[in-house]
Amino acid sequence: MPAHTLVSGTRWALAGVGVLCFALGAVGAIVPGLPTTVFLIAGSYCLVRSCPALERRLREHPVFRRHAVYLDETAPLPAGARKAALTGMWTSILLSSTVLAWRGASHMLVGVVVASGIAGTVAIVRFRRHLDPDR
Repeated sequence: MPAHTLVSGTRWALAGVGVLCFALGAVGAIVPGLPTTVFLIAGSYCLVRSCPALERRLREHPVFRRHAVYLDETAPLPAGARKAALTGMWTSILLSSTVLAWRGASHMLVGVVVASGIAGTVAIVRFRRHLDPDR
């Protein structure tokens, strides 16, 4: 829906949520373990529908610029980013699975965690791979 057709209150609400998402993304750029890109995607979604000029300005800000490049659907995902994502994801999966098993969780729950990791691995390996020059 184009921004000009939204009711004023809806535009303000979307702008507020978008700015909040960008603020969380800024914290995520500094704090290890807090995601950045997902907040930038959500913030861009909200701001492009409410205030495209503000969305452009925030995406070009030095704090967000290196993360915002992945919002461009034609930008390749570098092999280093792919490796870092897989390493972080599987470290978390192994730690979570170990804690779950140690705390007596069902084998089915641990299996779901590992199966989700496998699905995530497939998604990360395939994500924009055809654009990756390091392939």
